[in-house]
Amino acid sequence: MKFNLLLRDKFSFQAALVAFCLFSAQFLLGQDRIYAHAQSSGVFGVACLGCRVDNPLNAVGGNEDDYSTMVLGTALLGGIQQTLIFPDLRADTRLVVGIGTDSIPLSVQLLSGVTLETMNGGTSNEDRRTIDISLLKLGATPNRGTVEFKPTKPYDGIRIGLTGGVLSLGGGFRIYYAYQDPLIHLLAHSQNGQVTLSGNVSVEGSEVSLTNTSGKEVFRSKLRNNTFDSNQPEGVYIMNLQTKEGKTYSKKIIIK
Repeated sequence: MKFNLLLRDKFSFQAALVAFCLFSAQFLLGQDRIYAHAQSSGVFGVACLGCRVDNPLNAVGGNEDDYSTMVLGTALLGGIQQTLIFPDLRADTRLVVGIGTDSIPLSVQLLSGVTLETMNGGTSNEDRRTIDISLLKLGATPNRGTVEFKPTKPYDGIRIGLTGGVLSLGGGFRIYYAYQDPLIHLLAHSQNGQVTLSGNVSVEGSEVSLTNTSGKEVFRSKLRNNTFDSNQPEGVYIMNLQTKEGKTYSKKIIIK
């Protein structure tokens, strides 16, 4: 009985270790957020009386708790917009915009007058969209959330427009932040103990290590290319990869 309890505890520890490493992998892969670093804002159209953007710079940078506010006055043939600009032109990213209101719960109907379009060097990518249920992610409080999608064209800015809808009756539309979340692809294929890496992470010159399910590091080496000989028995390992730039990625792999 004592042996069985010890064996069960050992397996429980190993399972917890693997789960922790996988959680760490997700955490590490989410640390490359690129926040907007500049903005432009203003009124468009011929008749938008009392329309303005308050505290526009609050939507810039990594502070996710302050915000700019779009205030829509009497919009007959116009509206207001704010463009959040990123440092570089990028593709293959997830775009996240933090939004909210003063107190009104967010809904697709409430946001019917909000549009988003990505920009390339100040020129629209002609991908303007309204917010639907597939884009809107509600937060911990009903008046805050995010708009999330993967743009199909390279972009360095996101333009948010407000032309009316239910929001024109409330206390304004808040923009908290915007960031690009690079979609990291790191794949590992093993055959006869040899591991080949692929994806969009530059691995040449990186340091790679393997940790077994007991939590012991059993392999460490610097990569000259995308392939290395693990010299390890078949089984499940946690691979840690640190690039020349100092970024760290973790991934569960199966060595065969």
